[in-house]
Order: sequence, then C-alpha cells, then structure tokens
Amino acid sequence: MPSETDPAALEAALAEIRSALGPDAVLTAEAAHEFRDPYDGFDEAHFPSAVVQPTTVAEVQAVVRIAAARGVPIWTSSQGRNNGYGGSAPVVGGSVVVSLRKMNRILEIDDELGIAVVEPGVQFFELVDELQQRGGRWWTATPSLGWGSVVGNTLDHGFGYTEYGDHAAHVPALEVVLADGSLLRTGMWASSTSRAAHPRGFGPNLTPLFMQSNFGIVTKLARPLSPRPEIYAPITIRVPDGEDLGPLVDAMRVLTIEGTIPNIPNITSVLGAAAMRKPRREWYDGPVPIPDEVYRGMCETLAIGWWNCSAAVYGPAAVVAASLERVREVVLKSLPHAEVTAKLLPGDEIDHGALTHRENVQAGRPSLVMLETAKWRGDEGGHLEISPIGPATGADVERIAAILRPIVEAEGFDFWPSVYVIKRSVMFLGVLNFDRSNPSQIAAAYRVARSAYPELAAAGYTPYRGNIRFMDMMQDIYDWNDHAMRRFLERLKDELDPAGILSPGKQGIWPQRLRAGRSGPPAALHSAPVRAKEDDR
Repeated sequence: MPSETDPAALEAALAEIRSALGPDAVLTAEAAHEFRDPYDGFDEAHFPSAVVQPTTVAEVQAVVRIAAARGVPIWTSSQGRNNGYGGSAPVVGGSVVVSLRKMNRILEIDDELGIAVVEPGVQFFELVDELQQRGGRWWTATPSLGWGSVVGNTLDHGFGYTEYGDHAAHVPALEVVLADGSLLRTGMWASSTSRAAHPRGFGPNLTPLFMQSNFGIVTKLARPLSPRPEIYAPITIRVPDGEDLGPLVDAMRVLTIEGTIPNIPNITSVLGAAAMRKPRREWYDGPVPIPDEVYRGMCETLAIGWWNCSAAVYGPAAVVAASLERVREVVLKSLPHAEVTAKLLPGDEIDHGALTHRENVQAGRPSLVMLETAKWRGDEGGHLEISPIGPATGADVERIAAILRPIVEAEGFDFWPSVYVIKRSVMFLGVLNFDRSNPSQIAAAYRVARSAYPELAAAGYTPYRGNIRFMDMMQDIYDWNDHAMRRFLERLKDELDPAGILSPGKQGIWPQRLRAGRSGPPAALHSAPVRAKEDDR
C-alpha cells in the first residue's frame, strides 16, 4: 500500500471499479504478479496492489474518476513490455495498474494518406499483420521486439528502424483521458471535422505533453506509415577494429543529415551477434573484461566486424543505386578498410524468411529473436539499459564509452554498447545483462545506473529514458535555472491532476500531496526492502 493511501479507500475503489467494469476486470494477488517488473521479482517496493483492465474509453474514464474520488494512485500500462525499464511496475508501490491491453483495436488505416490509428493495446505484430492483410502497400516503423504496444513504445520515446523510426517525433494527434475523466484530443483531432494529416493543429502543440509524462491516459494515437518502396536495400557496414567506432558514427551523421540514409542506423559490437548464438560461458568463461583475442575470435567465427552498422535506403531503383554509391563514398573515405555490402530487394517480392533480423526490422518486420541476447549470463536472463543521449560526433560517442565502460566493468558486466544515429544526435544504449534469479547481480546493475548517470550528465550526456527506480535522479539531472523544467512540470501536474492520482513519480514528476514539505522526492515511496548485504538500492 502507498503510505498516503487509506486501505479502506483502496478497497472501496476496487469495489466500485468491479461494479462499473465487471468483476473480471480487476486482478489481485497472484493474478496481478505478471504486472510486476519481470526482471526483478524481489523488489516489493514497486509491486502493484491490483490491476484493472478496461476495454473502452468510457471504462478508462470511469476508473480515473473513481481513483480521483478515493485518492488512489493509478499507474498506466499499455502492453507492459517495457522490459529493462520496469515493465508494468509502478514507481509508487501499491498503485493500481491500469492495463490497457484489452483496448486492442486498430481503428483506422488510411490507405490514401498512409496513416494508422490505434488503441494502446495494439501490438506492433498486430499492426504489421493488418497491413499485410491489406496488401502490404504500407510499412510501419517497429522496434526489434514486436510484442510491445505501438502507443506505449511511442509515448516512452521508443524507436524503430524506418524513416519514421523516431516514433515520438511522428505523432500528429492523440486522444487523452484527463485526471478528471474528461476527454481531450490534440493536433488536428481538436477539430471535430479534421483528419490527422498535419503534424500540428492551431496554437500550442499539446501532443508531446502526454509523452513521458503523467498528465493523462492516452487512449488513441495516429502515426504515419511508409509506402512500400520499389527497391528496399538493407546495408551492412563492418569494421574490424575497436577504434573504428568514432569514424563510423561521423560517417553515419553525414549520411543521415544529408538524407542519403533516411532511417536510423544502428551500430553494435560483436557481442550482440555473439549473444544471439550462445551464452557467454560458451565463448569465454573468464572475468571481465573480455580479452581482445576473444573478441577477434568471435568476429572470425561469425564473419562480422568488431563494429557492425545496419542501415537502409528505399525508393526507385535509380535513386537507390545513387544512394548506395554515396554511402560507399562517405564510409570508405574515412574507413578504407570497411566492408560495405547491400542487398537490392524488390519491395513487393521480399522473402522475409531469407533475411536477417536487422534486415527485416528495417522493412517493418519485428520478431522476438532478440530475447535470446538476454540469456547471455543464463537462461533466467534479465537486462537493464543505461541510455544517455548526446551529439552525433565520433568524439562524443567515444567519450560516452570512456565514461561508461569502467563503471560497467567494475561491477562485473561486459561492456555492451549499441549506438543509434538520429542525424545530429545519438542514443547510446549500454546493455547490462544479468541473471534475474540472482539478487546480487540485479543490485550490481542498479549500482551501475546510480554511478553512471551522474557522471555522464556531468560531461553533458543526459538520459532519454530510464528505469522506474531512477526517475527522480534522471529528472534531477535536468537542473538548469534551479530545476526550472521540473518546477514547470509540477505546476502543470497540480493543475491537471489536483488529486495526484495519475502515475505519481513518473519521469520524476510528483503531485503536490506527495512532495509538500519534502526537500526532495518522497523517500518513503522509494525505499526498497533490504534483501542482501551487498544490495545497494
């Protein structure tokens, strides 16, 4: 139970929700276990008290009104697949999770403009299947794993691999249930007669306010689709040395800014491919760091580079040919030893079974094969991502790596970076794989996060996304003018959600009733149970 919530109020709220939605809409006890953090089953500080599963917008409105009247905190989850960042688990333990999985309708596919409108429970797999059943004329951007929510991934600033891979940047309109149960539409949907064709409407653009925030519950989202190209050309760039990362980033910045490469290139080390094949112990069973000769052995066995970049170009054959020539020119100028290869695939004749995972996902075809990488340290695999952002220069990426690597290796983890180049910026994911049945390994991953984020921020590299346990620390990093942004967000929170019931603590945004009289975030709501002497939560 949250310390500020009356147990009788919670029970009364759940009874009213059962009455409004039906008894099967509320899960408690073991039935709610799935909605904990799947990678930390020990942390009782973030267990939900119950789970509510509405099926319509009206039911979401009813839940919100009941929670506000009773003062019960609720935590919104779409599919709950935000693994590595907390899954469905709330910041405030004992909150009621509002799972939107059963709101899973694809409401519209505009075949003329290429726009999809979906509810929060729609998985990427489901949207891809629907587009294929309609003839495959349109492709959608997807992350690697297709089981997640289109809406949830977008709202949490997730990303994919086509031209619209920066999901949050390509949302023309939302429908939102506010904390008083009223309904708001943003963008062109604010007009009762408009289609979501333009990325904004009239006046302030409200759409981004409901991403990575706790100002409302999104119940509908529009997103653009990419036309199936005449030619799809997935590109693979392999470089043999660890020192090649910086020049490769610089080449991708040039190619994406000028528009030669329209999608989001992803640069990974050999570890990712190695983990897809077999666990760490079958490659190397010694302590960190993995020796260079083992890395080179992996490269030789897998016939790949130390660094491997996936990118793509799309369009008419002549355009694709010219683009590929330009890619080779830019890459080989700075990396003459690089291997640049591409496949020329007719867009309407692609044999997806013959493509690699990376080649498929850049064509809007996700899978679940990347889950194999979580087994790097054992079958009970879990992971945590350290996710700073920074300028897309080779020098900056090398500096991020230089800061992060010793922190990671000091806690016994392999340094496993994955870099995404989004024109002028990079997202640098430092992947920490652990055995989720081992409390000591989980605690070590949390220590890495607590050490890494402040050091990265001091050098100018701030987080773009984070685990529920570190949201206050991350918000604190955005400190200009005595935390002016946080103070502004708190003013919005207090106005839009005076009862303070919508996902308190998300992104470090707290309602007044949970921050009043405190100099910092509510410690009582963040203290974790003592599980082991070495557990440094």
